[in-house]
Amino acid sequence: MKLFFVLLLSLLVLNAQSQKKLIGKVVVSGTEVPIASASIFLSNTSVGTVSKDDGSFIIDPLPTGRYNLVVAILGYETYVKEINSNQIPDFVLVPLTPKPTELQEVIVGNYDKNGWDKWGEFFMEMLIGKTPNALECKLLNKNAVKFRYNKKDNVLNAYADEPLKIVNNALGFDLDYKLLNFEYNYKSRIFYYQGYPLFKEKKPKNNRQQLRWLSNRNETYEGSLMHFMRSLYRNQLQKEGFELRKIVKNKTPNTSITVNGQHPLQEVDVLIDMPLNGDSIAFAIDSTTAGLQFKDYLQVVYKNRNMPSAFIRESRGVQIGTPITARLFMPDSDKVVAVLANGSYFQGKDILTMDYWAWSEKLSNLLPLDFRR
Repeated sequence: MKLFFVLLLSLLVLNAQSQKKLIGKVVVSGTEVPIASASIFLSNTSVGTVSKDDGSFIIDPLPTGRYNLVVAILGYETYVKEINSNQIPDFVLVPLTPKPTELQEVIVGNYDKNGWDKWGEFFMEMLIGKTPNALECKLLNKNAVKFRYNKKDNVLNAYADEPLKIVNNALGFDLDYKLLNFEYNYKSRIFYYQGYPLFKEKKPKNNRQQLRWLSNRNETYEGSLMHFMRSLYRNQLQKEGFELRKIVKNKTPNTSITVNGQHPLQEVDVLIDMPLNGDSIAFAIDSTTAGLQFKDYLQVVYKNRNMPSAFIRESRGVQIGTPITARLFMPDSDKVVAVLANGSYFQGKDILTMDYWAWSEKLSNLLPLDFRR
């Protein structure tokens, strides 16, 4: 009995030591004035809280890993800081900078008053997606979205001062999405968006609905970019069903066109039909981070699942029964994309998705970083 008590006490001590927490305070930048009711959360997780009247907050427990700590409230610039559970500061002081009123008035004045009527459907397709899951998603506060179109550059931007409230009844999540950037270039057809999501687990009506949500989450994960990044981190790409090949762009004469007696050069994608291993594109940066780096284009094939019919209907030349196929492109191949064990990666505009992932990697298919099969 004495031995059992000692063992139990040891387990309690170890458990207490493993429970980490983050303590901090939100204030107006350059002052000690506290800010109450600020939203504080770890991006792409369900972990969050709000600041108290004195600006203080506690996140307890703090999950293991590296995350972006996001602090946001209307009227202030969004604060983002990387947090590592292995190096937790004793106290985090969060200074929020007020947004300049004059600048806000200028920006608001440039918005298109009929923006949603013109671009609302396009916005939903690009951000939420056209996936099967998107059919069960709803944006509750569409009036918060403002649009600005630059005719000279042929670029559409969208903004929102408050988090977008998105209901995902396919995966069983309510999403608060702090939209930072939404940009579509009609000339280059390049789409870029960035934001910080906070997940809230929905309560199922019954066990059947819960099982459906779990099944949909697993199906969404299979062959996703998160699945790929986690497999790359663990050096298990082949084991998980991924095949990699290099695509290079060669310049060849376009024989269908003649200019001054010459055939102008055109770029042609050439697939190098030799599978690559994970070591050829990834390496260890440190004990918790992998680096992804490659030249040209990278074709990724997930052999364990075929392209969904919804994608095939919208794509040219994609046959039924074709396995999930996507491409990755790094505009600057000298840069390195940092990849973590949970599948998160810090890239900005340093890596672009094409083909299937350009279609599927939308908010309707977004899963939290703590997702487990």
